[in-house]
Amino acid sequence: MSTRELFTTALQHHRAGRLLEAEALYRQILATETEHPDSLHMLGVIAQQSGRPQLAIELIRRAIAHNGAVPAFHNNLGNAYVATEKWLEAETCFRRALEWKPDYAEAHFNLGTALRSQGKLDDAVASYKLALRHRPHHAETCLNLGNALQAQGKLEEAVDACRQAISLKPNLASAHNNLGNLYAAQERFDAALGAYARAIELKPNFAEAYHNRGLAALRLGRPDEAVAACQQAVAFKPDYVAAHVILAHALRDIGRKEEAELAYQRAVALDPDCGEARLGWTVAAIPLVPDGVADASQTTEQFVARLNSLAQWSRANLRKLGEVVGSVQPFYLAYRPEDVTTALSKYGDLVCAEAAAYWKPTAASHADASARRDRIRVAVVTGQIKRHPVWDVITRGLIQHLDRERFEIFLFHTGAGANEDTAWAGAQVANFVQGPKPTRQWLAEIAAAEPEAILYPEVGMDAVTCTLAALRLAPLQIASWGHPVTTGLPTIDWFVSGELLEGSQAQQHYREKLITLPGTGVCTEFGADRREPWGGPARNEGVVRFALCQQPLKFDPCDDGLLARVAKGAGRCEFWLATPANMPWSARKLRARLAAAFRAEGLDPDSHLREVPWLRREQFMSFLDDMDIYLDCPAFSGYTTAWQALHCGLPIVTLEGPFLRQRLAAGLLRQLGVTEGLVGSSQDYLAAAIRWADECRDTERWMGRRAQLHRAATDRADGNQAAVTALEQKLWQALRS
Repeated sequence: MSTRELFTTALQHHRAGRLLEAEALYRQILATETEHPDSLHMLGVIAQQSGRPQLAIELIRRAIAHNGAVPAFHNNLGNAYVATEKWLEAETCFRRALEWKPDYAEAHFNLGTALRSQGKLDDAVASYKLALRHRPHHAETCLNLGNALQAQGKLEEAVDACRQAISLKPNLASAHNNLGNLYAAQERFDAALGAYARAIELKPNFAEAYHNRGLAALRLGRPDEAVAACQQAVAFKPDYVAAHVILAHALRDIGRKEEAELAYQRAVALDPDCGEARLGWTVAAIPLVPDGVADASQTTEQFVARLNSLAQWSRANLRKLGEVVGSVQPFYLAYRPEDVTTALSKYGDLVCAEAAAYWKPTAASHADASARRDRIRVAVVTGQIKRHPVWDVITRGLIQHLDRERFEIFLFHTGAGANEDTAWAGAQVANFVQGPKPTRQWLAEIAAAEPEAILYPEVGMDAVTCTLAALRLAPLQIASWGHPVTTGLPTIDWFVSGELLEGSQAQQHYREKLITLPGTGVCTEFGADRREPWGGPARNEGVVRFALCQQPLKFDPCDDGLLARVAKGAGRCEFWLATPANMPWSARKLRARLAAAFRAEGLDPDSHLREVPWLRREQFMSFLDDMDIYLDCPAFSGYTTAWQALHCGLPIVTLEGPFLRQRLAAGLLRQLGVTEGLVGSSQDYLAAAIRWADECRDTERWMGRRAQLHRAATDRADGNQAAVTALEQKLWQALRS
């Protein structure tokens, strides 16, 4: 048989997947023609197919040495370099193939992949588009084009490319999964769940789609669904580290703390370098809703012990933690009523050092920026431009009232949601940048803006904001009290609060320099006072309704007995508890805890404890109208709920503690000049609640008190522009003096 006939037969075996037979014939040819280029090339292809990329490189390079004019040789050599992640060498090979054959669609496709892997996204997109020009009906090229566009932050174009892939190949499960990822990146999580469901329908063992489904459910605040999805993911792929991590996050969010810790430990066992799992396990020491006093009292000590262990690992594994800073935060440590400044500062030292080492941020110097501008450029970075306490109470007033003759505002909205608030905000500022974007793109956007100051209205609620706040991106970096506790971050210079919110020794509770502004430090506008029925039952005559309408997470077990004693002393009464939309289990757990405390006082919990679902604002205002007394949470006071209650004329009993988070309602009452319900001890709290319960049974007298309180709120709760003016003066003094 001639060499040509042998090679033709070998190719037939090769194309039919009979690699052993094909390899034997290629080698037979080479036994007589040692440098036969086509046989060397095809042996290299078999080596690549069988997981031997280094051998493939050697064989195909020999083929090219004898015939370098064959585009397929260069293309397949590039594929072998891709398998060894030698992206630059691969790029060179694909470009060489295209020199010989400019319309070589596969080489354009492969070049796009090599370029995308090097972060050369513009060139990658161009290569994929050229591949589609020469091979317009190739679904995989559309899919990869979508991936590259997503990496550029061009999400709508990426969605179009992904949909084109699906139209070309409707049963391509990976395309539906990628479409789900794009929807998730746009925070269209319901649509994402639908795409993942279709991917799983097409490929029932698709572990990655189950994981992504779990992540989307978690972002929607449906941790039960997230647990179920991630359990499926690890069932199909037991070593799937990312799925174990999301499973752990979800288990924690439904209060299954011990199971969450086991899931984090499983992820670390599978991948000792998994920084997110190690950080998650560290933060999991903080219970969301403690089981009792002992559980709550051990929180800070256990967190610090784990933090020390994480720091030790980090020192031995530099840059392994930096990428995931912000993915998990010790947000709920603030819900323990003790001084957590030292613990959060220790956390801040660790994550800021790691984040800086990984992201290597740049910041314009004060001198460079101020020398070029008449106005101070302030960047506001937030994920909460929507109906949210941080927006309603802190951010909106600053954006509305900051003096534009002296200040230029750049607003960076890290979330994807667009609504009437984002439209209004974008029209108020010099530059508005909407997310979502990858972290490196946010860094580039902020660096290009060259802000002299960055204001974070809150640090702790949004992953991207937490990452950025851990970096030095401006000469002056400021946090406000959207999360009312020190950030602990050495990168934050000021913590802005209100004169009426802080005690005389408050500075010791902050790592940052404490800046106090007049009143409560914010300029609010209550807006339309609309009402919708909340759906509650008719009132029983003589029954006093207490509103305990804050997040269940805020209630510390130490106060359970106090609330039970209020019930015991107040006579016929009801305690109305709010059920959060995204953590309904927390309301059930709080109720069980309170029920035990009520029984300990000889009370029937079912006669006193009531639950209300999470309500829209218009419904919530009607709910407050129907309550008699607002019992502020002693461990973690509420500002927004107190602000709303006062606009309903609802009297508040609040126990002012030493920390900002225990003084929010108290500061608001001081701003109104109505401090009768402001007390300094548990005994006074009990006495005030019981006294008012008796008084409110005199309907006419109580309605008079409520009317007076409503007038005070209307006159003095809002419009505190002096706070904005004071902040302007402090910024000008710091940056232009």
